[in-house]
Amino acid sequence: MRIRRFFTALLAAALLLGGCIPAHAAYDMPYYIGVDLTNQIVTVYNTEDDTVARQMLCSSGINDSTPEGTFYMPPKGRASERTEWTWYDQYDSYVKFSTRIWHGYMFHSLPYAKRDESTLIEESARELGTPASHGCMRLRVDDARFIAQNCLVGTMVRIYKDTEKQEELRQLLLVSSYTGEGGMSYTEFLGYADDALGRGSGGTEVSDLQHRLRDLGYYDGDMGGRYDTDTIAAVKHVQADLGQPQSGVTTAELSELLYSENAPVSAGQITIQEGSSGPVVKRLQSALNTLGLYEGELDSVYDLDVADAVRRFQGVCNFKVDGVATPEIQQALYYVLSKLEATFGAGTIPAAEIVTEEIQMATLRAEANIVVRSKPDTSSDYLAKLHDGDTMFVEAVEGDWAKIQTGSVTGFLRKKYLEPFTQENVILSFRGDDGTSYTIGHTMEEYRSGAQSLADEFAAYSASLQGASAQDGGDSAEAELYVAVNTGSDDVTLNLRAQANPDGEILAQVPNGTELRALGAADGWTQVSYGGQTGYLLNDYLHFPEDDSGDEESEPEEAKRELEDMTDAEAVAMAVVICGSEESAPVYAADSEDAELLGNLTEGVKLEVLAMSDADDWVCIRHEGRVGYMLDANLQFQLM
Repeated sequence: MRIRRFFTALLAAALLLGGCIPAHAAYDMPYYIGVDLTNQIVTVYNTEDDTVARQMLCSSGINDSTPEGTFYMPPKGRASERTEWTWYDQYDSYVKFSTRIWHGYMFHSLPYAKRDESTLIEESARELGTPASHGCMRLRVDDARFIAQNCLVGTMVRIYKDTEKQEELRQLLLVSSYTGEGGMSYTEFLGYADDALGRGSGGTEVSDLQHRLRDLGYYDGDMGGRYDTDTIAAVKHVQADLGQPQSGVTTAELSELLYSENAPVSAGQITIQEGSSGPVVKRLQSALNTLGLYEGELDSVYDLDVADAVRRFQGVCNFKVDGVATPEIQQALYYVLSKLEATFGAGTIPAAEIVTEEIQMATLRAEANIVVRSKPDTSSDYLAKLHDGDTMFVEAVEGDWAKIQTGSVTGFLRKKYLEPFTQENVILSFRGDDGTSYTIGHTMEEYRSGAQSLADEFAAYSASLQGASAQDGGDSAEAELYVAVNTGSDDVTLNLRAQANPDGEILAQVPNGTELRALGAADGWTQVSYGGQTGYLLNDYLHFPEDDSGDEESEPEEAKRELEDMTDAEAVAMAVVICGSEESAPVYAADSEDAELLGNLTEGVKLEVLAMSDADDWVCIRHEGRVGYMLDANLQFQLM
């Protein structure tokens, strides 16, 4: 940004201060956009006929920080807008496909910790559909990309609050955005159908369908025979599993399949427990039987024996032990099963060897959050914060304190907050005739040495899938990630370890350049299968495809270097701060209101003008030796 402006150009710019972007009429643009803050829904309309081109959930600003009104998309405020990655210095995060609405308010993706799609900030994904941002509109990546690439400068954006809550539409958009892909009309997306079961249908046929969807594990709503949004969402999940367009409509062909022996069975959409029945229970029984945890009949009935088997699986993986197969428990079970099949082959998984030990556990019982401390002393450092109902390992009791371990944290809690109990720790070992082995669970000693529980491993895996889902607007297909060993030399191999720590048992040595499919993730490690062994590789010696996108720190570091370079630059003009109705005018670290705020200057302060920024309406200034950027509307220029 070292652009020198001659005085004539500078004065010309000063004459344009406060100028507005021409208000292009909506009919000049192919699309116009409505943002419903009440329902957190963004709708892109076709200007030609006012039909819906795309519709999506968003997260607007908390505490009404998103402005209401009609705006027209301005030109870029910074070069990275409408491109794949934009750095937000103020919030220490990256977003994708950022498009300016007005001043610092943007459409953009959910935020990322790094310039890497696997670093999606999980909380933002959970919050989608509720106010959660600092004022911008957060979207799924594909939705943000569509706006950035198709909604041109001058596109009208109307931000408003609806008078009615549209919860059914929100539930549909939570499953997936409406994109019109595959020729699906908006009416079809809403679940309406002329010659099939869809929104508005009712009666015994719909009630029978709802019961069947429940038995298949897709539906746990009302069975009253009304084809509502919950039913549509369940059918969409079925269609996603079948690889079909997700219309939510039950055609005669789909209905025939659902009632056949070849019907798809959910791998974890609803909770099943004692009293449940149907194919979804039979699938659960079969998986538990393969793991050696269930020896009963595959009779499709969730009885006490099934509940006991689920408890043992929960104990093996370090989940909460209650015998209830929540969607998370079912998904974790099939995740383990897929890893066994990857290791031994489908249909050839050996019988499990079961080892048990009793371990001392405790449940936190407190109305407020309780702090884990580094020492049995209230003045010592706090390591983590736990909540009522959290469970943990108890290593020892020292007076009024208990030494506990939860996740990767080992520390001390007041004993009075703990409800102790003894849990059977189960370890499952599988060993093939060729020596190939796979183990689920760890001994207490291994946990104390930092071994990761399968519950934590699965949580990391689920987060990676959630990130992939945020990329594609809700497509449930799994994205496979491949990594390559990169030791720097073909003479150096990388150790495959049984646990995700440097002291873990070495299972194999993987040659440099070997490409492997990632099965899971731990802190700084990636789980893979190699030579029939499943273990962990250290991320420091792996190449990830996302690394090609560039150094995640390049943009902020470049901005800092740029300011440093400008410190000794000669001023080309002087200026006086004008604040208008505000008490002061802000100074930023870069030419964007999204950049770090360096401070504020009051009315009448004199400063030096170093350059006009590449971004419209911004000026690089220097005041008392410090360099920053201000909007030219806050400056009155003077000749030197």
